[in-house]
Amino acid sequence: MIFTYVLHGENRIYTVSTSYNNLLSNEKHDGMLDRIIQETFRRAGLECMIVYRQTDQSLFDVNAGLLDAEINRIAGMEASFPNLLHLTEPNMTMHFVAFAKREFPIDGWRSIRNLNVGVVRGWKILEWHTDGFPKVVYVPTEKELFRMLDLGRLDIALYSKLTGYAALREYKYQNIRHLEPPLESQEMFLYLHSKNSHLIPGLDAALKSMKNDGSYDRIVRETLDRYLGHERSD
Repeated sequence: MIFTYVLHGENRIYTVSTSYNNLLSNEKHDGMLDRIIQETFRRAGLECMIVYRQTDQSLFDVNAGLLDAEINRIAGMEASFPNLLHLTEPNMTMHFVAFAKREFPIDGWRSIRNLNVGVVRGWKILEWHTDGFPKVVYVPTEKELFRMLDLGRLDIALYSKLTGYAALREYKYQNIRHLEPPLESQEMFLYLHSKNSHLIPGLDAALKSMKNDGSYDRIVRETLDRYLGHERSD
């Protein structure tokens, strides 16, 4: 039996901002999080539309109330964006790693401080942890990030392990791998503008129901098989 938590009187389409263009979310709206968030809203008796924003603009637009929600961020965004609230049920766990063409010893963030480091601008957790590093390059997308790494202009590229391997496969880089252990692993959440705080209980319950009935795992499995096949790395 599919759980549905209906909010009576709701008759609008909520805009959910995404800055991904990969297996998590994309213009076809068939990424892992696209499907999870759309089904979460549906089970809550709501309708959503996923719209693309640049990584460094997405949170600002949601915080300003121009959009209703942000698809996937770590907890703590409300410290810098006071109009944001997140669900208590996480979307996923994201592993943040260093990608490289050769080995470097990894033992926490301090171990990479003096390397030539690349970061996609707008990935707040990576910006925070590399703040003050002497040799950090900020790029607009993962395409530039991995191209610079491939050309030897970076020692390491910081990114999510799962989406990093999807990008490497898309751009056909075969000589780049992640380094162990992860620098950090974090649960990720759907954020809402505070004007939509009344939606949180229903969305939380809907997302939890997906995990309980196996539909969440099915979406994850289907997405990884479609994008990564035998190269699944998360």
